[in-house]
Amino acid sequence: MTLLGNLFGQLFGDSASEFEARGDSFASVNNWRQAHGEYERALQKTARSSPAYRRLEAKLEEARGRTYEALIEDIHSRLDMREYTFAAEQIEAARALVASPEQKDRLAACEERLHGAGRHEPRPPAATLLPPQRGEASEAGASGREAPGRGVPRPAARAETAPGASGSKTSASAAARSADLDRILDAARLADRDPKQTFMRLLDGMPLREKESRAALGPSYQEAALALAAGEAERAIELFTRLRQERPESNIVFYDLGDALRAAEHYEQAAALYIERLERSPQEWQAWYDLSQTLWSSGDREQALRVVEAGSGRCPRSGHLMAQTGVFLFKAGRAKEALEKLYLALQLDEFDDPGLYHTIASGHQHLGETEKARRGYLKALELAPQSVGTQLDYAEFLLETQDGRGALAILETAFRTMRAGTTQGVYRAYASYLSSKAHLLLGEREMALLAVSRALEDNNQSWLLPALQSQRQAVLSV
Repeated sequence: MTLLGNLFGQLFGDSASEFEARGDSFASVNNWRQAHGEYERALQKTARSSPAYRRLEAKLEEARGRTYEALIEDIHSRLDMREYTFAAEQIEAARALVASPEQKDRLAACEERLHGAGRHEPRPPAATLLPPQRGEASEAGASGREAPGRGVPRPAARAETAPGASGSKTSASAAARSADLDRILDAARLADRDPKQTFMRLLDGMPLREKESRAALGPSYQEAALALAAGEAERAIELFTRLRQERPESNIVFYDLGDALRAAEHYEQAAALYIERLERSPQEWQAWYDLSQTLWSSGDREQALRVVEAGSGRCPRSGHLMAQTGVFLFKAGRAKEALEKLYLALQLDEFDDPGLYHTIASGHQHLGETEKARRGYLKALELAPQSVGTQLDYAEFLLETQDGRGALAILETAFRTMRAGTTQGVYRAYASYLSSKAHLLLGEREMALLAVSRALEDNNQSWLLPALQSQRQAVLSV
């Protein structure tokens, strides 16, 4: 019967042995879902009386168990990333594989987590909702996350990390700091012409209520905010200090004064300001947050980590403190612990945050978890499709995975985004640099040379010059 079955299989389709061989091939690379399907088809073509039947039955059972475990892991991963539709599909797939009460209970726990995924406790109200300080590599999210409760934006400092002569990986978002920096600086330069109009431009993108709260603080606040945006930190300190004496109840003025102190590198004064606040209001998450950033900026990183962890203990529902803990851990080289905190922050926050997904992608990329990193970048771009920093980091990730065509596709999107608005020159130069690397990867030497030449023309950053020159030399040597 087996011989006849295999004979008819060869005449009219695949034989049981061929299905089994394909299942073995999939199993060898841990693709258990495909292996399970192939073993199942092989078993259907094999007679029960055949000696091969029991062997296939054992292989099918092993593949079923392995597939179930892989699905459960993927479901939790999808829920961590808030990919609820995909998680629901995987739950349906896993339901067909349940073979024991213990497996049924584990799947029920996944369903319970999915059904409760949209319920988040409200986030504590921020004192201010302007973007964070631009002089640091996104403390709130290593690759672009902006925490609420921040002061007036300031000019960016020089990038902390420069690519070496070999063109080593450099975070485009850490290098460029902020996609809207040029807009802010333009606003500051126009301040003398029309201060009120410039101040309102500075508040672009804020909720109406926050704009009104700041406008209500009057001309003195506008003057201080514009001074801080223009990089005049000492003058901003003077103006905010005077304004705080007039309006001691204003949280906006308090936190903007702290930002001005940090901008001027008066870290001890800034820390004292936050400590005084915490002695009166230990449940105020933003003071913990800003104190930890101040300590980190001053170089006391161990103390900064202790402070943000203590703040998370006092304010357990603050996703911002949890995210900041993850960022500090990542910068301290503890990527796995960092990812745990960052995923937990997603569960605590009441909104999907593209910068946080970007940071999660960077963490998985650091650990070599390519597929999870890819999903993190794509989720970040889904939520913030116009984020040039994320586009460039994703292009760099694609280059690391040897996907030159994919990198060029996302770089084309980045160039279109930059053409549509005001963007820092360093973004344009870096995008051309990555474009050159992609063309070189694909063997398109002329296009690679053109792209790196354009990068050299656009570049105005001394730290980037060695990488660009190295890339040009690499192209010429081909």
